[in-house]
Order: sequence, then structure tokens, then C-alpha cells
Amino acid sequence: MTDLEHWAAVTGCQQAIHGFYLALDGGDFDAVAACMAGQGIWHRQGRMLQGPAEVRQALADRPAGRTTAHLVQNLVIDLDGPDRATARYMTLVYRVDAAVPPAGPVPMPSPLSISLHHERLSRAPDGRWLAEEKRGQRRFGD
Repeated sequence: MTDLEHWAAVTGCQQAIHGFYLALDGGDFDAVAACMAGQGIWHRQGRMLQGPAEVRQALADRPAGRTTAHLVQNLVIDLDGPDRATARYMTLVYRVDAAVPPAGPVPMPSPLSISLHHERLSRAPDGRWLAEEKRGQRRFGD
């Protein structure tokens, strides 16, 4: 693997992770599900969600008035080959639950949590990087 191929793969993984959280916070649950490999596993809130359909269904159950912001920090990508990678990063999460979807900005809450994440990614035949397994553990929070 050349340096250019290496850094292109690292950047692709970073974009996949950031795209996942941007879609999640934007309420685009189809895009979140599309970030998962066909048999990808997301360990989320004590449940194991497997595959895009289970991810999409679990997110459909979120309260309509929920606003979130997941800020990805300290992202490190380690390539395990040309088509496999592992990622480690922290998320700082803000959340507001309102009775109805807000029409504009919500009041600034205190952070909900800071979590440490480990993720395995693989490159699909079309070149996209997809989550094979997502796992997070709270480091700070209520």
C-alpha cells in the first residue's frame, strides 16, 4: 500500500465515522443504517443491533422531539490491511428531549456524556467504508 493509498483509506474511515454521527444528529436514519455493513453490529444502549434494518428500526423509536449532538474527538484510525480498519475515538454528547420537534435552536444543555468508542470498519466493493462493529462505553455521565 502506498502512502497515498494509506492516507486515502484513513480519510475514508474518518469520513464514514463523521458521516454516521452527522446523519444520526440530523435525524436521517436511512443514512445512519446505510453506514452499517450488511451484518454489522452496533452495541447501543444495552442492545445489540445487527444490520441496517435493525439499526433503522431502533432509531425509528427515538422520541420525535429529541435533538442530539455527538462531537467526535481524538479519532485514531489503524489500518489492518487495505480493506479493514479499527478506530478509537471519544464522543462528547449533548441531548435535549422536547415534547415536539423544535422549530429552531434548543437551549444549550450540559453535556450528557463522554464515551470511549471502538469500531471495526471494512471497505465495501463500491469503495465505501462501513461499520462492522460499533461499541462505546461511557467514561463520564449521569
